[in-house]
Amino acid sequence: MPLLQSPLSMSDIALHAMIILVLLIAVLWLRRWPLVYACSILPGTIAHELLHFLAGWVTGAKPISLSIIPRPKAGGGWVLGSVVFTNLRWWNSPLVGLAPLALLPCSVYLFFASIPLPLLSISGTGVKLIAVQSLIAGWPSPTDWAHAIIGLVVTMLFALAGFLLMTKIGIL
Repeated sequence: MPLLQSPLSMSDIALHAMIILVLLIAVLWLRRWPLVYACSILPGTIAHELLHFLAGWVTGAKPISLSIIPRPKAGGGWVLGSVVFTNLRWWNSPLVGLAPLALLPCSVYLFFASIPLPLLSISGTGVKLIAVQSLIAGWPSPTDWAHAIIGLVVTMLFALAGFLLMTKIGIL
């Protein structure tokens, strides 16, 4: 079954996109109140942490705990959720750290799934809100990026060393 049953004009799609933008701005505005913000994106936080957990389980990073309870950080700011691993290594850390990026295509899908629904209906706005939560939660945290970048740098160094070795011995 096609996602869009009937052809819509670009202006119809633009109106739906404007609703998404308004919802995105509204949710991000809630960052002034950390607990309210954490509650407003809880479904996205759950998905974000579950993707870390699943990627860690698949790649052998051995997740041992998962938390979705928001808590203040020592240096300021808030941690909305976390997963602890016992075997996070350079080779699995990029996949584990960047796993939430899988939510970005989901967000796009949900946006297009909301278009056939009435513009300002509860169901249409609800699906758009879940799309916004997926969009926000799909972006890796600074800690996620740090783990991923370290793993990617080590991987690139190994690849470069392998390339140089193969060039030196005449394979390439």
